[in-house]
Formats: sequence, C-alpha cells, structure tokens
Amino acid sequence: MCLKITKIKTHILPIQLSATFKTALREVSHVNVVRVYIHFDNGIIGIGEAAPTHVITGDTEVSILSAINDIFGPFLINRELDEELTILDEMKSLLVHNSSPKAAIDIALHDALAKAHSKPLYEFLGGGLAGLETDYTISIGTPEKMVRDAETKVAEGFQSLKVKLGLDPVEIEVAKIRQMNDALGGKIPFRIDANQGWTADEAIQILNEWQDIPIDFIEQPVKSWDFTGMAKVTANTSFPIMADESLFGFHDAKRLLDEKCCNLLNIKLMKSAGIKEAQAIHDLAGSYNVDCMIGTMIEGYASLSAAAHFAAASKQVKFYDLDVPFMWDLHGKNIADIGLEIGRGQVLLTEEDGIGIPAY
Repeated sequence: MCLKITKIKTHILPIQLSATFKTALREVSHVNVVRVYIHFDNGIIGIGEAAPTHVITGDTEVSILSAINDIFGPFLINRELDEELTILDEMKSLLVHNSSPKAAIDIALHDALAKAHSKPLYEFLGGGLAGLETDYTISIGTPEKMVRDAETKVAEGFQSLKVKLGLDPVEIEVAKIRQMNDALGGKIPFRIDANQGWTADEAIQILNEWQDIPIDFIEQPVKSWDFTGMAKVTANTSFPIMADESLFGFHDAKRLLDEKCCNLLNIKLMKSAGIKEAQAIHDLAGSYNVDCMIGTMIEGYASLSAAAHFAAASKQVKFYDLDVPFMWDLHGKNIADIGLEIGRGQVLLTEEDGIGIPAY
C-alpha cells in the first residue's frame, strides 16, 4: 500500500469547557488546539491535533504551528508512508522536545493508515473493547465544593474519581480526601494527583494519614525532575505511585522503572510525541509487568479520540483517565465532530474508520 503525502494544512480550533478546571499547575476554561490535516495522493486525509500545555510540555499555540508549518511540513511533503511509520523516527530528529506537534503529526499518520485499511484506529492497532470506563477529575477548590462535585459525578455514573491536590498545607490536603470519602461512604476509589505539588517528605506524611481510605494510586507527588524523591515516596508507602510529568518518552520510562521510582505509568500522547512512542512505552511496561493509565491534557476532539483508540487496543492499560469529553461544552456538537459517544462514566468508540472524525 502506497500513501504519498501531498499537502499539510493547519488551523486553530477553539475548545470551550463547561466549567473552569484547576490544578496545582494551572487554571483552564478553554484551549485553542492546533488541528492538522495531512492530504495523500489517493484522496485520504489524516487528522491530528496538538494541545498547547506549556506548563507541562513547554508547547504553545505559536510553537506548535511553527514546528508543523516550518519544520515538519516541508520535510513530510512528497514522502511515502510504510506500515511501521519509520518516517516519524526521521522527523523526530529534526527538532528536539516539541512533543505535542510531533503527536499531532503521528496521530494524523495513524488516522490515515487506519482509513487506508478501512478500520477504526483501535482495530488497526490490534483491537479491543470499544467502551472504556473513565474516572472523573475533581479539580482544586474549597473542601465543600470538591465534596459537592464528587457527589454530583458519582450520581452521574462515575465509578472512580481522580482528585487534584497539591496547593494547600498538609493538614488541608489530608482533610479534603477524608471529607470526600466520608461523604461517599467509603465506596468510591480515589486516584490522587498532586501534579508535583509536594515534597517527598510531605507526600509520605500525607499518604500515611490515608491508609483506611480506598485509593487506587498517587500520581506524580513530587517535581518531575525529582526521580530520587519519587523513589523515596514509592519505597515508603503502601499506595502505588504513578509517574506522569516525569514520563515523556521510552527512556524516561526505562529510568523510572529501573530506579524503582514508581509502580505505574501514565502515558499521554502529548508527552510521548504520539502513538508510536506510546506503544514503545506500553510494551516496555509489559516487560516489567507494570500497569499503565492512558490520560490526556485538556485537549480537543481528535487527540482525545486517538488516545481512547490507543487505550482500547493496549493490553497493559488498567486505568482510563479520559474524562475531558465530559468537560467540553458540546452545545451544537455531534458524534462526527468529536469522534466519540459519551455514556454514563464511559467513552464509547465508534466504528467509523480512523479516529472517527471526517476531514471537513
């Protein structure tokens, strides 16, 4: 099968959230994602997307557009694809970092290959379940608001809650989860995400206060660069520790696992530069018998759909953090716009080819 790239186009797609989302790193009410269309000589158009999340990836709207239009685009024009997408390895060497624009290109090329095979992306990647149960993320607020939000989301059908912390003193952080657990009768498991907000000693102190609370894991308790701190927390708590901001590519994953810095890996396409590197991380995790979660930033429709398809096809994935569709303001949108259906606490993949979003 020969697919030759003939044209690459980009445009800005504004995504509005239905409510402001707050973490230890930032506050978000909307995001302007960069949509990329890659045209091929047989008429197929692959769709990808990059979300600017400068506090994590360093990528901005301007830098993403420049990377695609000035660096990657000219390199890709008139190139042919193979099934292994070796062109992505060549492309990555053109520009260090810039994982989000690389992910947009990667997603568009995977979308095109799946379309060329007349398959949904998850089937092209190996198959799996078309319905994924996701947690819902409770953003940082007052203890009272966080309890109300938790009760609301459980009533809407979510079976687990991811809770953002990392801004308050230790005693308040501890109390927030205890209040939420009491309000929910101890029946809903929590996934705690500090977004690098604690020191190692603070994390250990906090976690020791929660031993009687149902908690699936603790995500990125310390700074992304503090591998020693991650290992210290992992060694001194009974809760599984998950790496997020410390993990971008394969080599990060190997170091994290070799140095026993964590028990779990959070793979995000915007950090891994797309599906190809995400698959390498996933396969490495399998060789270490380590489970993964597939998550996203606050992103748009195409990249979220791609993440869901990758998650559905990945055997080592135990947790799904794909709740952003429940945060979008979807007024006037339909399934073709977003590529997914939304159920009670679930995202449901369609049987359309590729990521399920038509080109225009």
